Amino acid sequence: MKRRSFFKRATFISAIAFLKPVFAFGHTSSSELQKEECGVKGVTKTQNREEEKQKNHEGQIKLGTDHISATKRDRRIVVNLDTGWGLPGVEELDPVKFVDANMEYLTGMPGGQVDSIWWCFGEMNYAPYPSKILPVRKDYQLWLQKGLDPLPICIGKCRERNIEVFYTFRINGANDFGDWSLPPILEQHPDWGIPSSYWPKPWRHFNFALEEVRNYKLGIIREVAERYDFDGIEIDWRAGLTTLPPMHAWEYRDSLTRFIRSVREMLLEVANRRGKPYLLAVRVPEDIEGCHYDGLHIERWVDESLIDIIALGCKSFEVNMDVFKQMTYGTHLKLYPSMDDFHRASGYEQPTIELYRGVASTFLNQGADGIYAFNWSDVSAILDSLPLPQQEQLRRQALCEMGSLDTLALKDKRFVTQRHGGGGWPETAEHFYANTSAFAQLPKELSNNFSEETYIFIRVGDKFDTEVCELAQLELHILLSDETAKNLPWGNRIHGEPVRIASQSSRDFNEPPARSIIDQVRIRINGVILDHPIIRDGWLIYQLKPFQLALGSNVVAFKVSGRNLQEQKQVTVEKLEINVKYAKTREVSRALSP
Repeated sequence: MKRRSFFKRATFISAIAFLKPVFAFGHTSSSELQKEECGVKGVTKTQNREEEKQKNHEGQIKLGTDHISATKRDRRIVVNLDTGWGLPGVEELDPVKFVDANMEYLTGMPGGQVDSIWWCFGEMNYAPYPSKILPVRKDYQLWLQKGLDPLPICIGKCRERNIEVFYTFRINGANDFGDWSLPPILEQHPDWGIPSSYWPKPWRHFNFALEEVRNYKLGIIREVAERYDFDGIEIDWRAGLTTLPPMHAWEYRDSLTRFIRSVREMLLEVANRRGKPYLLAVRVPEDIEGCHYDGLHIERWVDESLIDIIALGCKSFEVNMDVFKQMTYGTHLKLYPSMDDFHRASGYEQPTIELYRGVASTFLNQGADGIYAFNWSDVSAILDSLPLPQQEQLRRQALCEMGSLDTLALKDKRFVTQRHGGGGWPETAEHFYANTSAFAQLPKELSNNFSEETYIFIRVGDKFDTEVCELAQLELHILLSDETAKNLPWGNRIHGEPVRIASQSSRDFNEPPARSIIDQVRIRINGVILDHPIIRDGWLIYQLKPFQLALGSNVVAFKVSGRNLQEQKQVTVEKLEINVKYAKTREVSRALSP
């Protein structure tokens, strides 16, 4: 779908004071940097640890009851609204109509569950408001010249509908409206940047190990916080990618913690002046190891009360909720796992309502406080053409269902296991973890050793033992690849052509196994052996009984026998799903059909 032609070279206004960096990237080691920034050059590691421990203890932020109460507000669905891809090129559209179109799309349907909208205007390199720090793109200037600032309009329209309203910063983003040119500040201060390992040249990411960079970014956030009456600010580290010296991010983690603390303290100052709370949310990877990989010391942020809300992941079907729930237990913090409807998970580039129901129900049953929807809107008012009717219907239906277990109950679902990559992002975390799903379980090779089992976990968000009478279908679906069968005639294989796995992945189609695979692979779920499968469209389909499944995590065990260890390659599990159909849902669908 083509968007309006807004890839124009920006003109800008800039009022950045010249700041001389203390050092250039690449000239100071991580250990020296940490000592210099802490003011403890030459002290021992033991002294550093003791002082750091004492600093952590003394650094606890104290929050008022009104602040904690604001954090505890119900948010069934939070929408991170990427307006930045729609605004330029529609300067002839009145900004009030632009905001109204977004509001109607997200909140205009009966039964909608969107309680909070977080407005994103680009990658934090240009401003949609009259900034004294950031340059203002030409497209925004046309509005501002008429005295039309979109941010107060966003705030006012949300308040009219009792919708919480945040401003979200992609803290280190690159691609502003398709323009890959460097922002002016990095042209003035090239030593503030880290060469990008992912985006096209000459792009450089801001290096947050530098105090000058942290102060610059803090100034931008302060300008928005002081000028506009938002309920909160989000810092989106998913768009950060490389924010610290590559291959050394965890060593520089204190730099990001200092930055988060400075934002928190600034927002508390603003809140005190205006007489109401200013919340702080962060978006981080979906598991604690991924946070560490990218230099995000999320445990410290929680322990020191530096944040209020954590959005988890991106195109995430699996989130380490148990760890984050334990980490935040007894605190005021709220957790919102993220689902992306543009940069979609590998293997699920054409999502269904059943898929989104399954993912949402697993998140909510793990204790999520709500669902975070990202890239969930294609508003006709800001596009050249209308979105596909079925896509618009899916998104609107999901926004009416996936924020509550009550509205998800007894509805057909698909539960899946995450694959690496997807959405145009890498499959491994060579340079950064965010967006990669690099720790996902699939694809996974099965051992050819008949004495070994291979285990894959899959979460289920429904409890079936109390709903047996409502079930019409309960199946385990497995898609396999077998390179050994590559030269066999199609008639000797379980399917007459390759099956689509994913798009833009390391392997987009499977290699259908030989028919003998049915007798070679034994499947157990939660320790129970399953009967022989049927073959449907190249998938192995196993019939399940409700009492074989558990609410939450289930383990599928694979055992391969009858294969030559030396001559035959390993079979690969490409996709693993549990599909559920409810009798009540089927009857309702039949009654509504023409």
